[in-house]
Amino acid sequence: GCFKTLFWSCLLLVVIMTLWAVVAVDLLNPYVQELHSKGQWPDCDRCRRSFSSVFDANVTLFQTVVAGDSWGYIAVPIIEHWPYTAMFFVGSLMTLVFGILNLIVAVVVDVFAESREKDFYNRADDLEQDEKEQKQILSQIFEKIDADHSGSLSYDELVQGAYKVAEFGRWLRVMDIDARDLQQLFKIVDEDDSGEIAPAEFVEALYRMKSADSKTATKFVKHIVTRMDEDNRVLKDQVGGVINQVG
Repeated sequence: GCFKTLFWSCLLLVVIMTLWAVVAVDLLNPYVQELHSKGQWPDCDRCRRSFSSVFDANVTLFQTVVAGDSWGYIAVPIIEHWPYTAMFFVGSLMTLVFGILNLIVAVVVDVFAESREKDFYNRADDLEQDEKEQKQILSQIFEKIDADHSGSLSYDELVQGAYKVAEFGRWLRVMDIDARDLQQLFKIVDEDDSGEIAPAEFVEALYRMKSADSKTATKFVKHIVTRMDEDNRVLKDQVGGVINQVG
């Protein structure tokens, strides 16, 4: 797909450059011959025939405008003698360099990006590699926060780690979590309600929270609503049991 796009883009460049070459043969070639007869470009044999044919004009435009090689060597003397010819050189420069060439670059980059999006296998490998690296970093952060080396984190250790461990502080900042949210974060990470956070809980929960598209505040709200629903169900069962006993 990319080579096909590149081919058609280059063909468009050749077509536009050929149109300018046709204009150059009719407009500039007489001026070039006149200047050459007056002694301009004495050491350049090709300058005399730079715009003598469409092919020569194409070569000249590619050399001077597209490649940018000695652009002013031919153009400046012509412009100095016939100022209105500057419109030709400026127009060809704008359309070929700032127009067509930039368009080719944009199209090629867009095709590469589209191909990348469709390359699910490589994207999956990249995501898997990124997950391994991120979880390894989180494991190292956990070891630094675990001050007593017990293999689990208490709420106090989590709070102290947020202030003392720079890596953990930056991680929390990326997730938009401040000191007021640490208690809620602890409840979310402590999935089994044991009062302590195991290494696996810490790594998995923080990786998911950082990697997910949704904001951390949304996760907090979801967690609170879920806990409220569970508490309501427990309360409903207890009330139902009391009513049955009274009945």
